[in-house]
Amino acid sequence: LVTGVHAAFAQYNPHGSDVKYDQIYRGQYHFSPKTGWMNGINGLVYQGGKYHMIYQWGEKVRHGGYATSTDLIHWKDEGVALIPKKSDLPNEAVRNVSGDEVFSGSAVVVSGETSRRITGSKKEAIVAVYTGTGVGTCLAWSIDTGKTWHDYAKNPVANPTSGIDPRDPRVFFHKRTKKYILASYEKGTTFYGSTDLINWKYLSNINFGYECPDIFQLPVDGKPDQMKWVLMDANGSYLVGDFDGTGFKADPRQGVQIMTLGNDFYAGQTFAAGTLPDNDSRIIQLAWMDRWNGGLGETPWKRNATFPVSLNLVTYNGMLRITRNPIKEISSLYTSEKKWDTQMLTPGKNLLAGVHSKQFEIEAEFDLTNTAASKFGFKIANKNVLYHVKSEVLLDEELKPDADKRVKIRVLVDWGQLEVFANNGVFSHAEQFAFSPENGDISL
Repeated sequence: LVTGVHAAFAQYNPHGSDVKYDQIYRGQYHFSPKTGWMNGINGLVYQGGKYHMIYQWGEKVRHGGYATSTDLIHWKDEGVALIPKKSDLPNEAVRNVSGDEVFSGSAVVVSGETSRRITGSKKEAIVAVYTGTGVGTCLAWSIDTGKTWHDYAKNPVANPTSGIDPRDPRVFFHKRTKKYILASYEKGTTFYGSTDLINWKYLSNINFGYECPDIFQLPVDGKPDQMKWVLMDANGSYLVGDFDGTGFKADPRQGVQIMTLGNDFYAGQTFAAGTLPDNDSRIIQLAWMDRWNGGLGETPWKRNATFPVSLNLVTYNGMLRITRNPIKEISSLYTSEKKWDTQMLTPGKNLLAGVHSKQFEIEAEFDLTNTAASKFGFKIANKNVLYHVKSEVLLDEELKPDADKRVKIRVLVDWGQLEVFANNGVFSHAEQFAFSPENGDISL
């Protein structure tokens, strides 16, 4: 034991060992907990040769659920890592963190003196930074690659509260000023700075954002010498601008934009820049695939995560726009492929006749030059994914053809999840959908 710290505690498994992922609507390549309610993603880090995901778990009382992956594609539900004081789990689930409930937050990897001050050891540690309701911004930590989790003895480290606000601390290391930055949902977004994750100093506030802020830097049109910061909230609204380590200054020419996200995207979070293996510079995002839509009647679990996407920043119609595209690792899941050369499509011509699947990806490019079609698209089991030519609308959202009068559509279909990306990710759509369980028909 480390003096003053709660006893070591291996994550508690509330699920049972016989739970399989074969239920109706259960995503086969979208992460979901074995059982119980999943809420927002609260911590994404790479450490110890694994990707780690902390997420809110528990319908009545929010806990810190926990999952790991070696490839960002196959995730293992490790159980519940952060168990708060008012947990409704059995008594053998040791209450190991501060707060009545575990509300949203983030995670960072530290070592050396920063780790020692929190954990008592200079070993590399994962530190979860979260809102402990009724307490404030709190720390929990692990120095054994997530096998056991501990409470920081002197919580809270910031934002003491008797309720739930301020909340949702997003922490990252700002290299230029050599300090940690905390962005919280507090009268918009409020920034704090720290050199040790323990002592925090107020920096600034910006009147923007609703819940679960995220902040990251992206190259403009892929040019590493032209970097811009993006400040985003849970709804997918975002500002493009500059962050100097103290305050965020939005580009007044850009204004507030919102990613085209569909019905079921909320509280997206990213792996911090520069923290992925092999000098991987991508900004990879996962989100909670729900927007209080009532779900699909899933059981014994409820809700899931979106498929991981890579974010970029591109010039589009004179504005800087975020694009979202499935990470390249998706190709490792392919079991077969079918390809077609250029075709002239006419009513009733179904290139996909004879193709049947419940989990697949489609990529297609449509040339609208001189078309007489009023609409076109895909029928997937009992779901239509249609583009309306005159109104330039895909799935009830605006999507203009590109300069060559083309529309590129990419569709991911899982047992109960639909994600659509178009025109290189400028458009994206996430939706839980009750596909007819026995129907694997696909048509164009």
